[in-house]
Amino acid sequence: MRFAQADLFAQDDAARNSLSQAQRATIRARLEATLARLEATATFPWRDPLDAVHEENRFQRETDALGEEGKPLWARFDREMDRLHATQPVADGETDSSSH
Repeated sequence: MRFAQADLFAQDDAARNSLSQAQRATIRARLEATLARLEATATFPWRDPLDAVHEENRFQRETDALGEEGKPLWARFDREMDRLHATQPVADGETDSSSH
């Protein structure tokens, strides 16, 4: 029995990123759950800013996998991250560019 593996270096995104409907639904549900959690919180939810970077990278990877369908989800995430970043206090020695 032969198994075909997608070419990891394929130039055609369709060949590399073909997802089943079940996979797409799982990714969409995970992204929507993340957005609901972020929209429900009033302040930056991560103690370590690097955790926010990891969350952003994961979210972007998954929205990219959804193609056009992922673009509005990414836009919502980006707005929420901007809102949450704005709730962080400015650290000593840093200047807030919006106050100039």
